[in-house]
Amino acid sequence: VTMLLSHILRGEVRRCCTTGLLSRTATAIRYTSNLPNLTQEQLTKIGEIDEKLRNRHTILESQLEPEVSDQVRRKRMIYRSKQRGWLEADLLMGSWAVEHVPKLSKEQLDEYEMLLQEETIDIYNYISKKDPLPPHLENLSVIKDIQNYALTKNMASPEGYENVKRKTNLT
Repeated sequence: VTMLLSHILRGEVRRCCTTGLLSRTATAIRYTSNLPNLTQEQLTKIGEIDEKLRNRHTILESQLEPEVSDQVRRKRMIYRSKQRGWLEADLLMGSWAVEHVPKLSKEQLDEYEMLLQEETIDIYNYISKKDPLPPHLENLSVIKDIQNYALTKNMASPEGYENVKRKTNLT
């Protein structure tokens, strides 16, 4: 345990968790070089704790009232849209989400969640029509809505960019 704490303090466990190396015990075992000097038992324990922590929010959400659960889902989707990690995508996805996610139907939310699972650069290229849509995204209505949104918003100029950024609280 002391050794595990030293790895956590040095950031080694966190780094592994964010790359998914500890989400399953079998995967954790393959990456023992990332966590030197740990026993099989310690790796198993780390994998179990990681899995439990990663799934904790689903347990909590299952105990919420349906209306509250829906609000939590929408807020999470807006946050994920604003925090893509690439400024252009943050602005485009975040501003669209602020305006539209609160009004989406359950089916549209499911579609949008599918889109959010894609890589940021891919989403941006799909929306800008630089790349063709993959088959699993071709018939999603939200893609077409976001593409139309991107065409109508004036984000190319510095003034347009600043207006959208301010309006959607992306400062």
